[in-house]
Amino acid sequence: MNYVIIGSSAAAIGAIEAIRSLDQKSAITVVSREQEEYIYSRPLIAHYIARRTSDDEMLYRPPDFFVQNNVEYKPGVTVTGIDTVAGQLITDKGFLAYDRLLITTGSKITNPAIKGEDLQGVYSFQTYAQARSIRQKLKEGTKAVVIGAGLIGLRAAYGLEEGGAQVTIIELLPRILNRVLDVNGSAMIKKVLQEGGIKVYTGCSVAEMTGENGVLTGIILDNGEKLEAEIAIIATGVTPDLDALKNSDIKINNGIVVNKHFQTNYADIFAAGDVAETYDISRNRSMVNANWPNAYEQGHLAGLNLAGRMIPYEGSLGMNSVSFFGVPVVSLGLFDPHSDGVDDAEIKERLIPQHNIYQKIVFRDNKLKGAIFIGDLAYCGAIKDLIKSQTLVGIIKDSILEEKYQFSAFLRKKRYKDLEGRFIDWPQTHSSGQRYEKSFNEESWTERERDKRNWQKNGEGVK
Repeated sequence: MNYVIIGSSAAAIGAIEAIRSLDQKSAITVVSREQEEYIYSRPLIAHYIARRTSDDEMLYRPPDFFVQNNVEYKPGVTVTGIDTVAGQLITDKGFLAYDRLLITTGSKITNPAIKGEDLQGVYSFQTYAQARSIRQKLKEGTKAVVIGAGLIGLRAAYGLEEGGAQVTIIELLPRILNRVLDVNGSAMIKKVLQEGGIKVYTGCSVAEMTGENGVLTGIILDNGEKLEAEIAIIATGVTPDLDALKNSDIKINNGIVVNKHFQTNYADIFAAGDVAETYDISRNRSMVNANWPNAYEQGHLAGLNLAGRMIPYEGSLGMNSVSFFGVPVVSLGLFDPHSDGVDDAEIKERLIPQHNIYQKIVFRDNKLKGAIFIGDLAYCGAIKDLIKSQTLVGIIKDSILEEKYQFSAFLRKKRYKDLEGRFIDWPQTHSSGQRYEKSFNEESWTERERDKRNWQKNGEGVK
């Protein structure tokens, strides 16, 4: 068998590890546009430019990962087409035959055309090479502008601020984090950013980037206002990277359409990660859920399926997690039903603005469908598990945000049933690959229930 993988990020790594768990002999070839010889962790780029992560810590797998797994890695290769009849890739370096193909090209930045975007000092904040350049240029007091206030843009802005820059965010839409939070959450995080010293402009755009001798010096907004800028990061959104599929008849919608085994409309061609459109558990329809944990999980299962195991994928869940100035932010699944056109959802909220706390849970058909946690992540993990499992929770709906005994007892019973006596195989993304017996610990659970939060009264802020 000749396996070929396009892309070299989380989904590709998951696939390689899965294939090699079943098939140690067949050839695996990975081609990627990335110039890096090693696999790095893209979610750590913001930490890297803030100098909170070293070059060694940026590695997602050891430098000899491909050698250890007997993989031929070809960086700096662009796939320009897929010949599904001949079973080969068309690349800028020639042709490459495959028996089974996995597409893990991920996502790419959707940059609007802006005059001056080719100036030195303008970046897209998606590659390790650009992160190194930003880190080298960044110093105390550097004036930086981030264009776009989605998750990538705000991670970039916060990393720049931590690195000493004076940061301004420019967002075309009326609010920030439009696809990550609802109106209440966006307003709270905008306040957190502004109180932390980051300027936030909403409802405006960049008309032009200006410079001297080919180097960025400033930004002109559409209202005529001028801003000084030594660094500009364009983070206006991402879309599945479908460039390799140009002129192919592989079925695409927003992403590559796959079945529950990650197969496309060709049985020998699979797709996984940020480029694939999979079943969304909370929305009950297919969509792209682009995040690192989903990508690794999908890649791992796709790899097993490539190697013949054929395990169905239960579905993905939209997840976003970030922290600004000590305020954690998590959103899960269908967190803003109105924007998704869902009118029959039931919503419960808890809001304590003086503590930057906002919690929201969304129910539909007596099941949890989505949630937002800002400032207080209590039971966030349990809520995520209940969304993924689509457990019926009607009897404890009113007790969740109030953290009443009924919810704790419900979780205790479910936890005991799910875990007692089971052997857990920890994936290599965690600290250990060893098997051990996971058991229910009555003492630690009781201690957890005694945990008190001195800043809140029972049920404070719940509505």
